[in-house]
Amino acid sequence: MHPALADRRRFGVHVTIWLAAGAGIGIVARDVFGFSWTGALLFGLPLGLAGGPVALSAWYVLGSAIQTGAALRPMLAVLLAATVSSALWATLGQFWWRTLEFIEMAPAVGQGPSAFVVLFSLGLIGYLLAAAAYQVREAIEATSRASRRALEADVAQRDAELRALRAQLDPHFLFNSLNSIAGLISVEPSRAREMCQLLGEFLRESLKVGTTGRIPLGREVALVEQYLRIEQVRFGPRLHVMISLDDDAVGVHVPPLLLQPLVENAVRHGVATRLEGGTIEVTARRAGARVVIVVSNPRDADARRGGTGFGLDIVSRRLAATYGDAATITVEPAPESFRASVTVPLETM
Repeated sequence: MHPALADRRRFGVHVTIWLAAGAGIGIVARDVFGFSWTGALLFGLPLGLAGGPVALSAWYVLGSAIQTGAALRPMLAVLLAATVSSALWATLGQFWWRTLEFIEMAPAVGQGPSAFVVLFSLGLIGYLLAAAAYQVREAIEATSRASRRALEADVAQRDAELRALRAQLDPHFLFNSLNSIAGLISVEPSRAREMCQLLGEFLRESLKVGTTGRIPLGREVALVEQYLRIEQVRFGPRLHVMISLDDDAVGVHVPPLLLQPLVENAVRHGVATRLEGGTIEVTARRAGARVVIVVSNPRDADARRGGTGFGLDIVSRRLAATYGDAATITVEPAPESFRASVTVPLETM
């Protein structure tokens, strides 16, 4: 469908342009041919309205010629269409002039410059301007479509990357959890059984949130608490948990299980290295247009439990895939403590 006919607003804009063009024709008729103001408007406005539909054909001519793929074809096609259309419109203008002359609203046709030449020139200019306007509009829309496709491709790529990262996260968590359960089976089977039950509940919840791209921070922290309850079965009184979540940060949306690797590291490389255990602290507070989430834990300065760096790396990559440069993760290692801070934009749904 022609853009001018796509909706009432566009059609109204085109009609306004045609009437303005008709007023311009009336001014030319008054200055060049000696029309009165009334006669000039009676002559120009109908011709402007009649020329509008003729100019609409430029859009079809351009579209048909561009599809041929030849570089010069659109230009030649538009020039030919402009010539034929302007000649027909100028002939119509002469007929309308004679009609107004018959009712004594216009001077004699033979007065002044050739009416056909003037009208043909105006028609040619108007048709070419219309063709140029449609060409510019098409170029703008093509650029917009290309930008939209690029954005959609980027979103699809980020989504695929997030799914891949999430697929890596689940085996990593299961390996650590099953390793903990295996360590209890031979010495305390009842606690190992309790861990299995809690692990099943945790996996059920994690599967639910895995189907969504973002979850409220309050729910994310609840999953962290659920995981730490599993670890408390293994460590008993050696593991303490302290969670502080500001009310204005509860509804902020984050990727699901974003904090899971950080909390696992806090248990595995922190509390587990100390005979007396320690406290894992998880805090979240709003800082302007951002939310800062901190996971901190004590650790034994003499212990050397090497890690692969997978947990921090996967959190960093998920933040980059989700927020780009708008989110960061920083770590502050100290001899007897470790602190990981995640900063994300304030996003609610």
